[in-house]
Amino acid sequence: MTRRPSHKQESEPIVVDEITLDGKSVQVRNMDLPLETVRLDPRNPRIANTVAFEHIEDKQLLQRRLADLLWSDDDVKDLSRQVYANKGLIERIIVREDRTVVEGNCRTVVYRKLLEKYKDDPRWQRIPARVLPPDIRDREVAILLGEMHVAGKNSWTPFEKAGHIYRLHKEFALSQDEIAVRLRMSKSKINQLIRAFDAMKNRFLPNHREPGAIRKFSYFEELFKKPELREWVTNDPRALDEFVEWVATRKLSEGVQVRDLPAILANADALAAFRRDGHAVAQKIVQEENPALTVPLFRRMVEVTEALEQAQLDDIRRVRKGQQARAIVKNLSDALARFIEFCELQ
Repeated sequence: MTRRPSHKQESEPIVVDEITLDGKSVQVRNMDLPLETVRLDPRNPRIANTVAFEHIEDKQLLQRRLADLLWSDDDVKDLSRQVYANKGLIERIIVREDRTVVEGNCRTVVYRKLLEKYKDDPRWQRIPARVLPPDIRDREVAILLGEMHVAGKNSWTPFEKAGHIYRLHKEFALSQDEIAVRLRMSKSKINQLIRAFDAMKNRFLPNHREPGAIRKFSYFEELFKKPELREWVTNDPRALDEFVEWVATRKLSEGVQVRDLPAILANADALAAFRRDGHAVAQKIVQEENPALTVPLFRRMVEVTEALEQAQLDDIRRVRKGQQARAIVKNLSDALARFIEFCELQ
């Protein structure tokens, strides 16, 4: 990266950074911009996938609505306290040539709120920014944001990450293999996130846009993690709609409970109880019928049974030839025989 001075355009010194993006050298100008010239972007990943603003033609009204929506997030209020305590930004926002924010919408709202509160404080009148060149393409911006927020340390929420991966695949036609390489993730993980985001955006959010709805993304992520649930959703045309209803009606009250669904779906009584009363009642039925879920002894028995069923020829040879190996197997056999006798199974 090289730096050199550039002509002054907005009464502040300008430094030019040269970065390589998608194989292309891109010049980015570091500037402190008058806050009133910076515009929030309705395509911000935090809001673009949950609320539609296309019908608002009044630009000032649009900016107020965007700011209000972002400010309603408690995380943004926490950020405001951090920025105020630090007396400024640690990292510059990124804007296009027309001053539309590409990255840093929340920080821009924070500056606006601080300026409202401290009108005479010059610290909040200008915002540190990196200005992209006018010829940069949307694809290059999307790749830059992916590097920063998905693969990099400046992390978005899981919903925002998945939404960006979805956009890279659907809008910019990057293959799942290419996205996996660029963002340093497995292809299977990319596929899971795309499917989870698609389900939440197109099946859940259209009818459930209440505040905090995007935090339900963990439910959909868990849904597409488990092979049994992916198969259920793929093969049963009613499954995804039913899952959406379960999330909306709080039959599932925590994302982690989705991990219990395979056992519930496999048990007719538990499934009926789940549909009627929710996770807690259904899980109790499953646990009563399958003690391996809650009792350590039975869980270990299942593990040993599975291990024995998958025993390799080398393991068998080791028992045949090794005294200690034979002793281990003999002790196991004797202990199991005593347990069976105590349980009166013979």
